[in-house]
Amino acid sequence: MKKNEELNGILVVDKPEGLTSTQTLEKVKKILKVKKAGHGGTLDPIATGVLPILIGKATKVAQIFLEGDKIYQGEMQLGISTLTFDITGEVVAKKPVPEFSLEDLTKVAQTFLGELDQTPPPFSAAKFRGKPLYKYARDGLLIPKEPKKIKIFRFDILEVNLPYVRFEVHCSKGTYIRSIINSFGEKLECGATLTKLRRIQKSVFKIEEALTLEEIARLVKENYGELLKKIISVEKALEFLPKILVSENFSKRIQEGRTMHTSSFISFIKFQKLTLSPSHDWIRILNPKGKLIAIIENPLKNLSSEYIKYFRVFKD
Repeated sequence: MKKNEELNGILVVDKPEGLTSTQTLEKVKKILKVKKAGHGGTLDPIATGVLPILIGKATKVAQIFLEGDKIYQGEMQLGISTLTFDITGEVVAKKPVPEFSLEDLTKVAQTFLGELDQTPPPFSAAKFRGKPLYKYARDGLLIPKEPKKIKIFRFDILEVNLPYVRFEVHCSKGTYIRSIINSFGEKLECGATLTKLRRIQKSVFKIEEALTLEEIARLVKENYGELLKKIISVEKALEFLPKILVSENFSKRIQEGRTMHTSSFISFIKFQKLTLSPSHDWIRILNPKGKLIAIIENPLKNLSSEYIKYFRVFKD
């Protein structure tokens, strides 16, 4: 049986409503008796669903998973607006709700597709001078933040039961669904606030893989071997990244931290007749046995750089 201190990989947790992502992380650490762990993307307390918990060496690649897209299913209530943009906040406006059809709401939802500028809501974990905005907001200080570029790939209206509307959104990292729903309500001119939210996918991790806190605790006590099967290895989780196989000698040079010229590396790619796209941020480097030895930044995204930039090197 593997010692808890040696656990490495990603455990997909179904975060319960009412807990913050950090509180959920701390509960998982306590159940598994591990010290080194982090989570792969914040969820509001009202939200449930996919929360990747990165354990041990997996914390070294957290950034890759934080960059991934997200898919949410949720519910909004039309006719009200709140200070927090969700049902937990103070109601600041109420308006009558017209008899919108599914087609009416779908047309409005389609206007959100594509790249948008979004300002983080005042009650959020976004920080100002190292302090979360919600802490200022609780004291009555609504700190404005610069808008950030986000992307909405899909915004589907699933069901209409006025004043409630069920939806599904596929979006980029950094997207606040609460803000999308608040803006949706503004376009309808009757207001809207988020009542339920469930993340069903984050990066490559899906809700079908997720375990509840209760399930994790039960497996620790009753079937630890089954729990180990649920922990996804770093190598497996990163299989969506393009890969390049190098020789054993080349592998050792990389693990020793030697510099690699960008021009030489691109020549090597061409010689091997490998196809890479500038759309990928990172590339996996594998040794002849298929073992992951490094992750590098994609040189095609920055051809002016003289040397290859290592994101992570794995020495064992």
